[in-house]
Amino acid sequence: MALPSHTGMRAYEVYVRHDREPHLHQGGEVQADNDDDAVIFAHTLYDERRWQDMFVVPATAIIRLIEPE
Repeated sequence: MALPSHTGMRAYEVYVRHDREPHLHQGGEVQADNDDDAVIFAHTLYDERRWQDMFVVPATAIIRLIEPE
């Protein structure tokens, strides 16, 4: 899960899938002022492979099902 933002920017999670992989997995996280910047940052930072899928999701949209003890 992304760290809380202390700069006024929003946290985003980056999910990726390669064509040989059956499932998405977290590729990383970025901080951005808006969705458009998050897309640019994610592509720049995490496009080291030719991903079949790449998704950028606001961290606030992720619902935690199990809390750490």
